[in-house]
This record gives sequence, C-alpha cells and structure tokens, in this order.
Amino acid sequence: MIAPFKSLLGAAVAGLMLAGPVGAWGPEGHEIVAGIALHYLTPAARAAVDDVLGNYKLGDYDVASWADSIRGQKEFDGRYPQNGRWHFIDFDTRQRYDAKFELKVSDDGNDVVSQILRWRDDLRGGQLRGERRLDALRFLVHFAGDVHQPLHCAFRYGDMGGNMLPVHSFAGRNHSFGNGDELDYAPSLHSVWDENLVYELVAGRRTKDVVRELQREITPDQVRSWMNDDVLRWANDSYWLARKKAYRWSNGENLPFKWSGPGMDLTSANYIDAQIPIVREQLQKAGVRLAGLLNSAFDPDWKEPRRADAAKKEKP
Repeated sequence: MIAPFKSLLGAAVAGLMLAGPVGAWGPEGHEIVAGIALHYLTPAARAAVDDVLGNYKLGDYDVASWADSIRGQKEFDGRYPQNGRWHFIDFDTRQRYDAKFELKVSDDGNDVVSQILRWRDDLRGGQLRGERRLDALRFLVHFAGDVHQPLHCAFRYGDMGGNMLPVHSFAGRNHSFGNGDELDYAPSLHSVWDENLVYELVAGRRTKDVVRELQREITPDQVRSWMNDDVLRWANDSYWLARKKAYRWSNGENLPFKWSGPGMDLTSANYIDAQIPIVREQLQKAGVRLAGLLNSAFDPDWKEPRRADAAKKEKP
C-alpha cells in the first residue's frame, strides 16, 4: 500500500527536488545508462532511435537529463502537468513485511513506474510526431535511470526520499566534499545518491570509459535476467535496496532520523564503499533495461531474451 499522505508527500518532494541538485544519478549517471543501452539495441531499434534523435545522441544532456531540466518551467508544466512527480514513486519503508505486503503504483499515474510504461507504449504506438516524439524518448531514457536510484523509490518517516537528511561531509576514495567547501545546495542523503556516489564511481574518468568498463562486466545471463518489462518489480527492488542498504551504515545499523544540521559525516569505511557496488549494478541494470524498453518500442520483431529462450525450448 502507498502511504495515506502520498499525494502531499509527492508534491512536497517535487518542490524540494526542484530546489536541490539534479535528479537521480545526475547527468553523468544518466549518460552512463544511455551508453550501456546502446550496446543492446537491435539494428531496427537503433535506426529508429537515431531517427527520433536527429542531431542528438542518446546520452546527451539534452536527451538523457532533459526531463530534469524542464521541471518548474511554465511551458513544460503546461504541456506535461505534474511532470515533477514523474521521477519517483512513494514507497514507505515503515510498512511491515507480511503476507499482505504489496507495493502499488499511484492511483493517478503520476509516478515513475506508470510514466515509463506510458512513454514506452506511446512510442510503440507510432502516433507521436516531431517534438512530442522526441520528448517521449527523452522521458523514457531518463525515467529508466530514475527508477533504479533507490531513494527515488522509497522514503522513511516522511523524509522525502532522504532529502530531509542532511549530510555534513562526504569523504570517499576518489571524491569528497566538506571542510568548508562552498556548495550551491544543501547536501542530503538523496543528493549523495543522485550525484556524489556516481562521482565516486566515475573517479574523474571519461564517461565513455566508465560505460565500456561497466558494459564489459555484464554477462549474457544477467542480460536475460534483467531485460524484462516488469517495471514495478524494478521499483520494488530499488525500494528494498533503500530499505536494507541506502538507509543503513556499512555495519547495518540505521542512519539517524535527525533532520537538523550539521548532518552526517559519510566516509569510505562507514558508508560509501558499501554503496558503490549497488550504484554500479543499478546503472548496469538501468542500461540493459532501457535497451529492452527501446527495443520493445521500436522493433516489432524483438522478443525479450527470456521469452525467446522459452520459445526455443517449446519447439517439438
């Protein structure tokens, strides 16, 4: 069940996220997701995607991060009402896990799961033209990344996906802030997942080199396992990563519930190193699954890998 105050929370999150840094994974993370996806597109899907993009590339900021850039703009709020709410889904970590435990999409469809399916289906239908078709592709690329960021699929005691949990410093092996650094936003647990953990993973390298490294690690078995259209399951998995990992120190204890400053001091030992493997795999999953969404939307002959294998086994 969604928390009773989901509508109020969703509106609050949308407003708060507009005032903070960019959305899930930041431009670098979304570029990585798009780069991985390109490796798994069918020729037909790749040709169709390139046709929609025109002079753009799939990982360009104006494609992969465009959905973040339009939030709060009057023109796009009129064209796409409630688009600020489309980046996340409100799953409450306070829910007890029992036989009745179930996570559901919002009733009004203004959540990341519903919007992924909406834009995939709109592109598949072939009715969109011109700028609207490009916008649909932009939304799909971006939201496929967002749903894999754990704190876009969970909140704890009304903390707005960790936006209300301040972070005083971040001391990773490759990236850090604190000790008097001037930032243009107040760091939070949410912004750490949006940006700083990705910076830690990238470690100053070129994005295309990170894409190459992550893609090479992905096995055929992982592609078969990950590439499906059960988007609610993807969000459910992200929710559990938030509940079991993102909201916990490396030793498994809960992060503090305190919303006032100065905030947490995150180090490699107490938090960061334990989260990097999660960030790594979530970006890989997002890339593979984005490819599946695009293949489904643009290639009528494409079948999910798992389904194709099952069909072969059924032949006499």
